[in-house]
Amino acid sequence: MRPRRFPVLTLGAVVLGVGLASSQAQEDHSAHRAHGYQGHDMPMPPPDELGRRRMGMDMRDMLSEDVIAGLKEKIALYGLLTDNELRINVAQMGENYTWYVSDADVSDEIGVLVLSHGVSDAGDRIMTDSMRAIAGEYPTAIGYGMAMMTSSHLQAAIDDLEAAGAGTIVLVQTTSTVHNSMTRQWEYILGRRDESSYLTVKPIETGAKLVFAPHMDDHPLIAEILSDHALEISTDPDNEALFLVAHGPEDDFDNELDLPVIESLAEQVRAATGISEVRAINLQDDAIPPVREGNVRQLKRWMQQAQRKGKKLIVVSPASSADGLQHHIRQDLIGLDYTFNEKGLSQHPNFTEWVVTTVKRTVGG
Repeated sequence: MRPRRFPVLTLGAVVLGVGLASSQAQEDHSAHRAHGYQGHDMPMPPPDELGRRRMGMDMRDMLSEDVIAGLKEKIALYGLLTDNELRINVAQMGENYTWYVSDADVSDEIGVLVLSHGVSDAGDRIMTDSMRAIAGEYPTAIGYGMAMMTSSHLQAAIDDLEAAGAGTIVLVQTTSTVHNSMTRQWEYILGRRDESSYLTVKPIETGAKLVFAPHMDDHPLIAEILSDHALEISTDPDNEALFLVAHGPEDDFDNELDLPVIESLAEQVRAATGISEVRAINLQDDAIPPVREGNVRQLKRWMQQAQRKGKKLIVVSPASSADGLQHHIRQDLIGLDYTFNEKGLSQHPNFTEWVVTTVKRTVGG
């Protein structure tokens, strides 16, 4: 997997009652259930002054021989790495943690758990700030990280939401579509799937009803964000070529299902901006090198072809977070003359509106 720096199908809400009933949450909920790889416990500490619960450990400490073997079996890219390279990659990804966003006096029968890859302190703060509106109405927490080796942070978030009165918890995934391994890992941990896509960790225990909200997919609010980001750097739409560069899933089967979604976004952006040429591509940022490198070559060919026609090149990414995938895009396009709006979706007011609208529609509010 790449270090943390880093749609046509619209799923309806799916309701799940998950597993074992939790014990009554306490007002001081510092003693959370904690579950790591194959059930190993990793207790979450009390929240810091910002509401973040961090495990305070180097993820490399979890990399026993059986964990390394499990990662290599499950993740194609890791199967190509030496054990030491894998350890370095995991260390660069950063930790899994939870950030409780609501004030202590916010209580409701409905709670919200946002699931995010996480990118960096700066990017995660922007994502968290985008949730302030929903957090003022419903108890809201964010689970950051890919949950490859642990479910502790998600258990802690669920416990916090239950302690705030939530009997129903809406799960908002900030991956663009359902077609990716990270979504499947979250869904496994939260009781929607029987098999993990990464390592086998203990599923969440809760007495709350968990409700999966729809993904962003090609929602008009998301298309409007991309259009606005494009127009911020556009100066001559008739003579420009815009490239929507997305993270994308690592698996080719998932990618074939995911591509129509970003192509639909591209069509909406073309109509809204009047930019003469709009193309979309998934980098498949976590795929094995030949796959990812092939996508980068395709993107560069498109850009060079547009340049030969005299078009100005502009780039926008439908990444939900700031300060993540954007770093990789810059590295990939070194040597090309283009203008890049590096903002993530979460930096636009529409992202907050999408979250609020999605939660309310999911619970029928």
